Amino acid sequence: MEVEPEFYEGQQGPRLFEGSLRVGLTYNLKRTLGGSDDTEAEFDSLSTIEAIAEAIASQGMQVVLLEATKGLPAHLNRQAVDLVFNIAEGRGGRAREAYVPSLLEMLEIPYTGSDAAVMVTTLDKSLAKSIVERAGVATSTYWVVRGPEDRLPSPTDYPVFVKPLAEGSSKGIGPAGVAADGDALQRRVAELLERFPEGVLIETFLPGREFTVGLLSDAESHGSEPRSLTPMEIVYQDASTTPIYSYGIKQETSPSAVRFDVPADIDADLESRLRGAAQDAFQALGCRDVARIDLRLDDHGVVHFLECNPLPGLVPGFSDLPLIAEADGLDYRGLIGAILAPALARRHSHVERGRSVQ
Repeated sequence: MEVEPEFYEGQQGPRLFEGSLRVGLTYNLKRTLGGSDDTEAEFDSLSTIEAIAEAIASQGMQVVLLEATKGLPAHLNRQAVDLVFNIAEGRGGRAREAYVPSLLEMLEIPYTGSDAAVMVTTLDKSLAKSIVERAGVATSTYWVVRGPEDRLPSPTDYPVFVKPLAEGSSKGIGPAGVAADGDALQRRVAELLERFPEGVLIETFLPGREFTVGLLSDAESHGSEPRSLTPMEIVYQDASTTPIYSYGIKQETSPSAVRFDVPADIDADLESRLRGAAQDAFQALGCRDVARIDLRLDDHGVVHFLECNPLPGLVPGFSDLPLIAEADGLDYRGLIGAILAPALARRHSHVERGRSVQ
């Protein structure tokens, strides 16, 4: 069932931008709530969508809800929005996160977040790792298996971490995600390929501390130059195991296996290295406006890139980025406004260029 467009009128609040713009909010609605089914893990609940809409409306704008279904092109033409705040993840295939950005570019509608090329690059975790590695950021040794006929690698060291090549929100990541030997690796790869035919990524397991860093761009750079927010550490309570941030943990309202320290309890040197690695990865991948970079240390304390999420979760009071922003002194409305700002600057430049041609 498709959700018909709804409207949120601008309310009294801090007016960061002149005029009353009409902002479309593109999203995929999560209809499977709770449980172990991760099919719609990347999608957003109606309460999250409404929270984002309210935050946009509080800045003096009209908001139109636009579900990213096959009817989206017609809705966009009918609604005549000035700008789009995009959180749509897309359905099916390695290019799914690029569907909405590609459509908006074709229609010449400015939007928040990274462009279509970045969305394809970052969703393919091996491609993202290769680009970041060439930019000088360390990443663990990895192999890609794209089908059951492919020969499995022979890692010199176990354990290894096994996950889908082109999924987000910890889809396909569970207790069996760390393989201790060749037999376990073979079983896990076969299981994942059955569910995720796009391929499987195998990485040497990094035993050190795990962090995530949120990045936001300023309007002056039109989204290309990021500032890092305070790092968050994912602290695993059982240090004797090979812990991973699984889908099951992410679904727990009050997880017992982990805690989230933000700001992270780290010294100035490690903080500088985490922020630097995150900023370098953001720029190497060509990200824009907002992203969250996941990082982990090896047994020597070297910072390694895990992956980049250019569409980070925005569940108020729950998702990593809103928690990080709050610890950095930015409330939820401020976070949404910060994501909007570079896109609004791009729209302003586009309008001005159009006027100069007339």
